[in-house]
Amino acid sequence: MSARRRSISFALFGAALGFATIATGPAKGFDFNIFVDPEDNYIDASAFLARGGFIPVPVIITEPAVDGGFGIIGQFVRTPEHPGDQPPRTMIGIAKTGNGSTAGGILRSGNMRDGSVRYKYGFGAADMTMPIFPFGLDQSVDYHNKNLAGFANMRMRLGESDFWTGPRLIYRQTDVSLGEDADLGPVASRVRDQINNLFDSKQYIALGASLHYDTRNNPLSPTDGINGVLRLDFYDDAFGSDADFRVGQGALASFTPFGEDWSLGILSKYKWTNGDNPFFTLPSVDLRGVQSGRYSGDAAYSTEVELRRQFTPRWAGVVFGGYGESFVSHTKLYDAEGDIWAYGAGVRYKLARKIGLDVGLDLAKGPEESIFYIQFGHAWGRDMD
Repeated sequence: MSARRRSISFALFGAALGFATIATGPAKGFDFNIFVDPEDNYIDASAFLARGGFIPVPVIITEPAVDGGFGIIGQFVRTPEHPGDQPPRTMIGIAKTGNGSTAGGILRSGNMRDGSVRYKYGFGAADMTMPIFPFGLDQSVDYHNKNLAGFANMRMRLGESDFWTGPRLIYRQTDVSLGEDADLGPVASRVRDQINNLFDSKQYIALGASLHYDTRNNPLSPTDGINGVLRLDFYDDAFGSDADFRVGQGALASFTPFGEDWSLGILSKYKWTNGDNPFFTLPSVDLRGVQSGRYSGDAAYSTEVELRRQFTPRWAGVVFGGYGESFVSHTKLYDAEGDIWAYGAGVRYKLARKIGLDVGLDLAKGPEESIFYIQFGHAWGRDMD
């Protein structure tokens, strides 16, 4: 699945059982006792996950860039041996979108050496149709990307500190072409064919490194602490890459509780590229309420603020707002865009109390449209890694 696109939101088990079931309140009459927390008699997945159970996870694709869609993920999640560690997780899934795109893959993450080493690896394949918005126009142009990809990364704790660092490996083989259009005239058709010939089938291979700082009280749905991530990936023909370029990203998330029931989160991130990179690797503004890839350039900045109110031990509400802008230095495909605002609200339910896992629903409004999201863990989970 595309590492760049925020096209898929997960609803672990909450979607499988139905939010309607959860919303009825205490599950006193529920027959499957393993899914009931004896502490409060509410639906809870902690005991089932602790046994290494298999959960079929519906994939609800709410991204307008691919016209929505649906899929299924088989997910195994284990309770970590040490409190605060990343829960070991294996995911195998497939998905199909409203515009005919398909994707499938496997992802594994876990810990080694008493939690002092964390790792993540995965591979997948996708046949995607995605829009781009060239030259600052409102009209999109579709492109097709047949993509085989794999990645692996590892990070090690530096002594007894809250810093982690380690290497990264990324492999991607792509076959990109612009979409067919029966209304194109002969000249425009020839231009399209020339562009398609430039793309052809290529592979992109990167070696990189990352530095992490992590003091979160929970890696899945934090309400306190800081998570900072700095990544730098080098694509180079010395590694077998068909293009030489660099991709870097810095992200800083901060969570501050105040009072007994309130928490404020702030996420800021900046992604940049340079070199001979293909257009589909260019950064874009990433906010809830903004279509994926809508505002792209050589660099992009996004910041989002989220205020959380805990109403009961299980239920919480969030309101959020964000700002973004894109920057252009050498690409001729995009124009710089600024003053991109988005906002929204959502609801959360603590589905697995013992590991602090929330699921939820968000509705966000951006410059062009409103977008609905189903969240598994925190909405910023992918940026916090």
